[in-house]
Amino acid sequence: MLLGVTLISAPLSVPLYLWEYSATNGQTVIWAPLSLFGLFILCLPRWMQQVHRCRQPWQTLGCGSGSTWWRSWSIAFLAGVLGVTLLYGLQLALGWGAWARSADISRRFFLEGLLVGFGVGLAEELIFRGWLLYELEKNYSAMTALWANAVIFAIAHFLRPLDVVFATWPQFVGLVLLGMALVWARHIPLKRYGRKKTVTALGPAAGLHGGLVFAYYQVDANDLIISTQQVSEWVTGIGGNPLAGLLGIGFLGMISGITYSLSHRPIKN
Repeated sequence: MLLGVTLISAPLSVPLYLWEYSATNGQTVIWAPLSLFGLFILCLPRWMQQVHRCRQPWQTLGCGSGSTWWRSWSIAFLAGVLGVTLLYGLQLALGWGAWARSADISRRFFLEGLLVGFGVGLAEELIFRGWLLYELEKNYSAMTALWANAVIFAIAHFLRPLDVVFATWPQFVGLVLLGMALVWARHIPLKRYGRKKTVTALGPAAGLHGGLVFAYYQVDANDLIISTQQVSEWVTGIGGNPLAGLLGIGFLGMISGITYSLSHRPIKN
């Protein structure tokens, strides 16, 4: 499906990409992926109905459940923010990081972060933990689908020149852990009907993803914390990216353990 969407949208998305890349010197490319995602959203219901015979495609992909969805999203979003806060709080407590003298939380970056966190979290989760995970679980075992989803997610976020890949390879491990955590978040039971049937949704995965993106956006865009270089960047994160450091990977391991536990918990009627 993604290949078909890419081919159909190429006459529009490729010129948009080239124009925006040239206009911003490669710093910002937004409209091309937005055009791809827009077409993906338009085609997705028809794909689910025609190929998988789903009468309620959006609910099948985890976009139903009404107020339960928003409640689970809000809780997970706050959990993501708390996780990033604890990560940088530990760095400050250990003396591995320090507040930048010019640190000042901008209202603009706060609102931008909310928009980016919500948009990226929902869009990527709809693609990876909505449609892609559904396709994988229809054809493979739960364990195979879990690993395939997490690895594909990591590769999609790690497409860069080969020298950069070798220099920042720990980030790939962090991305795989994050992908696994989000798969388990997708399977957190929200309701139970009868003895066996449980309801899950994209809310927890989209909220957790969005909260992590929002909180990191605040630290990065506002230049809140700088490294004191008391420990190697392999510990705090290569290039300042916490996903590429032992501390960040450890926190992602903790988040993965929590989402795994929640996805396997019993839930009352």
